Amino acid sequence: MPKVRRKRRSTTPKTNPLSRPKKTLAKEIPIQEQATKPAYFDIIADPSNSIKSKSTGNFIKIGKPPRNLKIPDSWDVKPGDVISWSEGRPTETFFVTSEGTLLKNPDTSGSGYLTIPLSITSQFSDVLDSYSTVLDAVGRNNVSSIELLPTDAFFAAHFAKQPLPASIRNRTDIKYSFEPNDEILFVTLPSNPDECQEFALNSAKLDDIIQYISNENESKGKLVVKFNFEGKPTCSKAPRGIVTGLPTGWQCQQQGSLMFGETKIQGEWICQGPDKSKDKARKAIEKFYKGLNVEIK
Repeated sequence: MPKVRRKRRSTTPKTNPLSRPKKTLAKEIPIQEQATKPAYFDIIADPSNSIKSKSTGNFIKIGKPPRNLKIPDSWDVKPGDVISWSEGRPTETFFVTSEGTLLKNPDTSGSGYLTIPLSITSQFSDVLDSYSTVLDAVGRNNVSSIELLPTDAFFAAHFAKQPLPASIRNRTDIKYSFEPNDEILFVTLPSNPDECQEFALNSAKLDDIIQYISNENESKGKLVVKFNFEGKPTCSKAPRGIVTGLPTGWQCQQQGSLMFGETKIQGEWICQGPDKSKDKARKAIEKFYKGLNVEIK
């Protein structure tokens, strides 16, 4: 079972402190596939040979981003293009919007990495293919999140050649984002907007995602796992890190402080998920700590 992470910052503004706003919907921004893939312009690396003039076809020498972030009429750029004034991480990287303005990297990681927001990706039916050139230019290790529509070709391409079922594709309250470096899909449900579930491309199946979403409104069960291992022989056998192998829909989080040393390992997990699979979760925890004495209650 994939792990759970705390949710990244949303690229949509808050309107109510008690609820998270929905992402831009597909109905609000119709998909208009571009004739060519989005281009990447690195102004810092090559300021005189990046963007061309629409009228002359010659390269324009570009300085800083326009103060009002409105794209000059002379720039030969198109919606979805990426323009970088960054040195190092893409902190000063901008997207060309369909309104003719520049949208600064929303950086949902909070650490200077690139986020490709839904307001941009919703214009493309196959985002990973469309942005392959940009990802190569920026570096996949510098991209923290690519926000996706549930109708994107990503799902059929990576999960058994099948798209998400219509009942899920038609929902506008579920958030999807992809981390290209680690190849992990994150799914955030409206019932728990502060956390997101991980689905690794190399192990997750489409049914895992469907079941996770389908279990959203079911009654929840909880298991508290406490462990206190002492002595080098015992600690050398103990797994380090969060419990893995839990049933679909179950999440495991750290409770309090953890200690991992050569002669002492101590800590506590809280595992939560659908109550109907609580027994399976208990067995998964026992298997994870096989041969070791842990308290599960």
